[in-house]
Amino acid sequence: MSHSLEFLFHPHSIALVGISLANPDHWTRTFLDSLLEFRFRGPIYPVNPRGGEIEGLRVSPNLEDIPNQVDYVISTVPARAAPRLVEECAQKGTKAVHFCTAGFSETGEEEGAKLEAELARLSRNMGIRIIGPNCMGIYCPKSGLSFDADFPKESGSVGFISQSGGNAIYLVRQAMWRGVRFSKVISYGNACDLNESDFLECLTTDPDTGIIALYIEGVKDGKRFRRTLDKAAKEKVVVLLKGGLTEGGTRAVAGHTGALAGSELTWDSLCKQLGIIQ
Repeated sequence: MSHSLEFLFHPHSIALVGISLANPDHWTRTFLDSLLEFRFRGPIYPVNPRGGEIEGLRVSPNLEDIPNQVDYVISTVPARAAPRLVEECAQKGTKAVHFCTAGFSETGEEEGAKLEAELARLSRNMGIRIIGPNCMGIYCPKSGLSFDADFPKESGSVGFISQSGGNAIYLVRQAMWRGVRFSKVISYGNACDLNESDFLECLTTDPDTGIIALYIEGVKDGKRFRRTLDKAAKEKVVVLLKGGLTEGGTRAVAGHTGALAGSELTWDSLCKQLGIIQ
């Protein structure tokens, strides 16, 4: 599984679907600003129904209007439009979609949970890998991928897997001032398709990563995660922060990604058994 995810970190082309054209300070412009700042070497295709031009780039009204294949899509469309976008990506030969948008299972509402389940179903049926929804995606300085224009452009030996986009941003910024640099950072949110075990397997075999840090709120498959964590700890230095172990933390993770907290004693024992730094 791990080697097959390398395409996520080195896409040849990226489409930004749902980007705002009217407001240069709109949050959907974050990804374009970052890709331009990091000088992403492949073609960048902004997509907005209005068309036009942005930062010297032609804006396509839809994915179908882009003349070339699109490897990777960063989506900021509303949650209700997400399933349709996956179908359009399948017709375009897209390999992966990162859904930044919230409004899915983390809301605790039935409609959001159904939309997320539909994304998972489409991912399986169409062979498109999904990061998220409700996350910031990937930062890989070597390939020019970033979700923050102010992140360091130099690569390092630390890989970070974070269920929280905010924690991913704050850790990279704080570590930056301490001289720490990253090989790959993944903010994966609700994990309707790719989850913590998938990315942990990937970093375990990644030659650019020597230290693996994790911020986990909930786990999709406990047995698989333990096996993967055990293997990772034998290969790399692993540092883990489990969210939701305090009363306030439990409320926070439930409202953030809809995750269940888990026992502090269980996580403490697991880290001691596997030699993981808490």
